[in-house]
Amino acid sequence: MRRAMWIAFAAVCVLSATSWVVPRTEGLPALELQGLRYGVIGLVALLSGPRRVRFGSVGLRVAAAGVGFFGLPMLAVEWARAGVAETSRIALFAMVPVVVVIVVASGDEERGARRSLVPALAGLAGLLLLLPLEFSNSLRGRLMQGALCLAVIAVGLSSVWLYRMLRGMALAEALAVVCIGNAVFLLVCSAVREELVWRWSGLASVASLASLVDVAEVVLLVWLLREMAPVRFAARYLVIPLLTLLESYVLMRPELTVRVISGVILLAAGAGVLLALEMSEEETMLSLR
Repeated sequence: MRRAMWIAFAAVCVLSATSWVVPRTEGLPALELQGLRYGVIGLVALLSGPRRVRFGSVGLRVAAAGVGFFGLPMLAVEWARAGVAETSRIALFAMVPVVVVIVVASGDEERGARRSLVPALAGLAGLLLLLPLEFSNSLRGRLMQGALCLAVIAVGLSSVWLYRMLRGMALAEALAVVCIGNAVFLLVCSAVREELVWRWSGLASVASLASLVDVAEVVLLVWLLREMAPVRFAARYLVIPLLTLLESYVLMRPELTVRVISGVILLAAGAGVLLALEMSEEETMLSLR
């Protein structure tokens, strides 16, 4: 199981870091397209999974946490796309490990979680050296940045809640509840924004290569949310931009500066220590049992 978890984690990071090379077909608005993708995953999981899926109070809590992890960030990013630069959006989401550490450290589930705060902050500082956070001077831009900050908090809280709630669920049941909840949320948001369209020509984008990559990533993410400790899993918000930056430097070969080297070292060290600290804590707890 441990080897499978690490393979899945590496696959998620590589898929996310290299998503820019996958051709994207423009057919439907972004929220509608994502809603349909989640709907397909949820229906397939519902039909192939256990006969009894918990859509009661437990299912509603899981669905709400799933929306906080997947749907709300998509909505915030889509709304802020026109007013917040992509580099600033990436830098803001690098704060997710800090949020997760604070949430976990406030409970008794993870001993030594406070030790992870320093590497989480170091990784964030490294990314800010590489991708400086640009603050908007307009009211609309500040509102967009505020919405992204709220999305970051929602992702951190939801990842911890999902780790606790999904451990008693089969993967198919978890996929059904999380994905159907996100499908409803995203399609409703698309309709509220008056972007919901039904074009048969656009539906071809649901069956594209990009959709297959996204589907694989969602399945792996839901499985990792159940299997991987929250702080360790949050390290992906540092690993993914690190891989993307390394890819860009290999392809474009820009001039290396002291700032760039320092940023890469801090980012890599922060992500590596987060993963190592969580691994050592888990091994200690297992040995005590």
